[in-house]
Amino acid sequence: MSRTRLAWADLPDGVRSLISERTGEVVTARSHEGGYSPGMAATLVTADGGRVFVKAVATSFHERSAELYRQEAAVAAVLPPDVPAPRLRWTLDDGDWIALGYDAADGPGPVTPWRPDELREALELLATLGRVDAPRVDLITPMDGAGTFVEWRRLLESGEALTGWDPWVAANLERLAAIADGWREAVAGDALVHGDLRADNMVRSGGRLLAVDWPYAASGAAWVDLVLMLPSIGLEGGGDPEEIWRAHPLSRGADPDAVTALVAAVTGFFVHGSVQAPPPGIPHLRAFQRAQGEIALAWLRARLR
Repeated sequence: MSRTRLAWADLPDGVRSLISERTGEVVTARSHEGGYSPGMAATLVTADGGRVFVKAVATSFHERSAELYRQEAAVAAVLPPDVPAPRLRWTLDDGDWIALGYDAADGPGPVTPWRPDELREALELLATLGRVDAPRVDLITPMDGAGTFVEWRRLLESGEALTGWDPWVAANLERLAAIADGWREAVAGDALVHGDLRADNMVRSGGRLLAVDWPYAASGAAWVDLVLMLPSIGLEGGGDPEEIWRAHPLSRGADPDAVTALVAAVTGFFVHGSVQAPPPGIPHLRAFQRAQGEIALAWLRARLR
């Protein structure tokens, strides 16, 4: 990983002053280097001993991250109170810099490779989220957005070389695209979907795991987040995705074809992403997509046998 996040000291004096007006005088700042954004992420400790987690980025520094932070702030304001997530205290937005202040966590989320006890906790968190209904607000829309999970079709249209991938992928592009095409109907539902859960999007607070980073929140089937997270769990030593899936309560009653459609769709997302140029400021993302894609592809092929 060569991406380095912004640090508290990197923020302009004026932005630090505006944040300090909301937090109180900041005496120490502990940076958190995980994740896939180049923005600042730090726990700030104030002169009165208070603690607040702050993330900040400028549109002029990394436009996509700023867009996601603004979306995250909007989502956090409408999340139901029973969602296991840190509370958003305030938002600062001067048109360029966007900063979000949250209740600080007690500690980081799961370590990887996964430990059995922490994997159990994470799977319990997924089960809890699967029982939360999506709020009925315009901001939280069904997980069926145009342009989402159409990557197999893009590969067919572009003819991009799938260098390094098993030749089976190129030989089965039409079939894979056809299977993935049904993902929208497959994931329909009323549950709250995080859409981007991994170990690095979990923290610990009050003795339990919480889910953080909610810009992609949507409504959908209760099992969606589990399926989307299983490739990263498999990659990070948590075990075989299909075995975990079958043992998890969210799998009960799920239509096998619907699940396969989403597995195919997310596999296409990773495969397509792995052969694109690295996005500005996040040079390590493509390697991570490639690694997850290998796990997802093996899972998909097992389900198609």
